[in-house]
Amino acid sequence: MVVTGASSGIGRRIAQQFGAEGANVVCASRSNEPNTGDYYDTDLSAPTEQLINEETPGDAIFVSTDVSDPDQVADMIDEAVDAFGGIDVLVNNAGISIVGDSQSTSVDDWRTMLGVDLDGTFFCCKFAIPHLKESSGHIVNIASVNATEGGSGPAYSAAKAGQVNLTRDLAVELGPDDVNVNCISPGYIKTPIQDYQDEESIQVSREQTLLPELGEPDEVADVVTFLASDDASYVHGADIYVDGGWAAHRV
Repeated sequence: MVVTGASSGIGRRIAQQFGAEGANVVCASRSNEPNTGDYYDTDLSAPTEQLINEETPGDAIFVSTDVSDPDQVADMIDEAVDAFGGIDVLVNNAGISIVGDSQSTSVDDWRTMLGVDLDGTFFCCKFAIPHLKESSGHIVNIASVNATEGGSGPAYSAAKAGQVNLTRDLAVELGPDDVNVNCISPGYIKTPIQDYQDEESIQVSREQTLLPELGEPDEVADVVTFLASDDASYVHGADIYVDGGWAAHRV
């Protein structure tokens, strides 16, 4: 299993769940030091791969990777194959958010955001696909409800919409090779990426979410592990909302 952005947030929980199921996990992030937040995950210290190796039946390694750099991605995929003999699952979770509208978002910010959130997804898929074809594997891309609505800034929404449609295009390409490709679009999930919000905007998110609670990273990880399993063998080309009903009255 390769999980990008595995040091923190949703990616950390995904990697841990794979480890709990006894999987071999490659934790690919720029750093293995977990991000801590002002609201959520305020006291993390242990790297994800350490927790997997110490607390689960799985095995894990960390590979320092900037997914916006295709050479680093190619090297990470090679290291994953060398370490564990192949790749069964690729989870493209790495992502960043730079807050701003069309005027305050600089050209460099635009390129940085798309470089990580969209280019990085493509690069990881490109270099992992030959190995996934050998294993009849699975790709799960982590997008966002903002892929289908505005309000999160032009770069973030554009990148996430690109991930959703990249998922569909790869599903068309890889279906005949028995490689499942799906996407998850989370709503508000309690992770450090939410630090850009204040209490007022968090309350707005609560009001926009139909269920009474905001989302936990484990609730996204549960769907990822399902999509990576044989139980999801006939789920293909889907974009699954894990959003507490956020999109039900908005899309």
